[in-house]
Amino acid sequence: MSSNERMTKGYDVTVAIVGNPNVGKSTLFNVLTGELAHVSNWPGTTVARKEGVREWMGVRIRFVDLPGIYGLSASTLEEVITREYVVNERPDLIVVLVDATIPERSLYLPIQLLELTPNVVIVFTKVDEMSRLGIHIHFDKLEAMLGVPVIPTSAIKGVGIRDLLNTIVELTRSKRKFKELVINYGGLEPFINEISKIVVNSKVLKPYPTRWVAIRLLEGDKRLEELLMSSNELDILNSVLKVRESVRRSIGRDPSELAIGVRYEFVSSIAKEVVVRVERKGGSEELIAEVFQKPVLGVLASSLLLLTSFMLIFTVNTGFPLNMIFKFLGLEGLAEFLETYSLSGVLGHAFNVASDYVRGLLHYNPVLASLISDGVLVGVGAVLSFLPLILMIFFLLALLEDSGLAPRMAVSFHNLLSRFGFSGSSIYPMLIGVGCNVPAVMGSRILLDDVERRQVIFSVPFIPCQARFIVTSALVVSYFKSPTLQAVALLSIYLVGVLTFLLSSLLVRRVVYKVRESPELILELPLIHTPKLKVVWWITWDYTKHFLRKAGLIILTLSVVIWFITNLGPNGYVGDITESFGAMIGRFLAPILTPFDIPSGTDWVLALALFQGFVAKESVLDTLAILYGTADISEAINSLGLTIPQAYALILFITLYIPCLATVAVVYQESRSLKMTMLQVIYMVGLAYITALTTYYILKII
Repeated sequence: MSSNERMTKGYDVTVAIVGNPNVGKSTLFNVLTGELAHVSNWPGTTVARKEGVREWMGVRIRFVDLPGIYGLSASTLEEVITREYVVNERPDLIVVLVDATIPERSLYLPIQLLELTPNVVIVFTKVDEMSRLGIHIHFDKLEAMLGVPVIPTSAIKGVGIRDLLNTIVELTRSKRKFKELVINYGGLEPFINEISKIVVNSKVLKPYPTRWVAIRLLEGDKRLEELLMSSNELDILNSVLKVRESVRRSIGRDPSELAIGVRYEFVSSIAKEVVVRVERKGGSEELIAEVFQKPVLGVLASSLLLLTSFMLIFTVNTGFPLNMIFKFLGLEGLAEFLETYSLSGVLGHAFNVASDYVRGLLHYNPVLASLISDGVLVGVGAVLSFLPLILMIFFLLALLEDSGLAPRMAVSFHNLLSRFGFSGSSIYPMLIGVGCNVPAVMGSRILLDDVERRQVIFSVPFIPCQARFIVTSALVVSYFKSPTLQAVALLSIYLVGVLTFLLSSLLVRRVVYKVRESPELILELPLIHTPKLKVVWWITWDYTKHFLRKAGLIILTLSVVIWFITNLGPNGYVGDITESFGAMIGRFLAPILTPFDIPSGTDWVLALALFQGFVAKESVLDTLAILYGTADISEAINSLGLTIPQAYALILFITLYIPCLATVAVVYQESRSLKMTMLQVIYMVGLAYITALTTYYILKII
């Protein structure tokens, strides 16, 4: 059917829904179509036919609910209807459902469908019950193995519905094509090939894929045999029957048994790779579950566990906060050792060595040497410097999720977070934000309440991330000499960031969306058990992979953009940054810092550094080092000559204004709203400026 005919009929794309009986097909269909569905019968039958139209992101989607079936053998009327509809009506996509509580059994139908057509989206239903039963499924790995989208859902609780609709729209607009699934049937392959050569001459079987027809005829498909007989293609049918008989004689078994056995073995091999089950044990696990579900004790236990874990993660990555404790105890050497040999310190040194090597290698072309060493390598270094922290945070979250503690922690935090318009599930994006705001914004997808999701997208960038911590800690160490004051300053920064996140979110919910009630916490509590390393790695790598895909390219691109801004001027390439476009931008923005009493000559330097920080926070320190001609970051910071009130105001501003352009890009990607993205940028910069300025004058008076 042409696109014009579809639009005339009131839809742009047709999606057929296929699944076993009792898999949740009717529930999903009703959630997808709502009141827009209508019911009739399939022509010439008493079997119900349901259709409905749903508009999503400007695309009108027609859903057709096909009869519940267990396979495509056409041995029942329902199977005939489904198979003929798929072959003759050619829907744009087929959504085939898999019961997540019995994946090994219900994966057989999608495998059969994928042999018939590649235009399939696999949807797992009842994922809420899956968690409760202690079943883990690696959806990303299954997607990679089968080559088609795989989406976990719970229609009753609304989980995954948005992802399913987005996937349908994305596939519709991209016209993406998938490959047909080809299963190796071993000893049957020569016979399949022989029948394929026979049926290629059939006219009545033209609508069907040749290999699929050959396999089905080898299995004795009565429907296809009837089609050959009714169209008087008896020569083809007799030739097929001879091949089938030769299989029986040579192998000694019916070919249908062999084919079905191979298919089930294929499904079983996939299930072994992507499905893990855990057993209920009781005892100490039940005691732990009870502690974490207590209103007060649960919050204390969760907070202690998270605080200890994050202290360890940050110490390994940056040396903080253990370095501050060592300084407070007078152990300066140990503190310096931690900072130097932390992961970020080691990676920073490695990329400095690589950068120097490239400069020496390309000494004959200073421009190219600078582009690669100061642009490309800096970008790669920024991505890789984030990677250990992201991996560790996601590993921690994966441990909590797989053990069953994460949902109970969400329950324990629910009462506290509900005061700020959140459900307990929002604790996950908050935790991820401590590492990086980009995956934190992406983490909003786990939230069922659409308003809550937008609250998190809008507000979670206020959570101080590692990049801001590196910049603010450098400023704190330079201007606050007492270890006690340094600790107080850094802790106050985190407190300000978290409170701003909570209050801004409440403002969005109450004022922008005018919703008074907090979202409900709807989740199943899975079994408490010892985490399985295989499952923990699945979750960790899946989260990290999404971060690298979405943020890695953006960070690398922006690093190169920074190089062009700071190395090019009106007259082309410049050897002195003060003559670059960046310096011109800094001088243009300098008057904004006048209320902070920043002296002339320093104002444009600081303005340029803050502008660079808008692109990537670490660039604040790099820019200062370049402008003051020193590799010593502390010396560059001290060259600003700021007073304590000015320094603390600057730290506040860096904490609260836009984390980086990568975050802005992901906010737009997740919200799909340019208006919301621009409003967020204006709000964050404006709030940061007002807060910093107010703080400066209060401290100045004190």
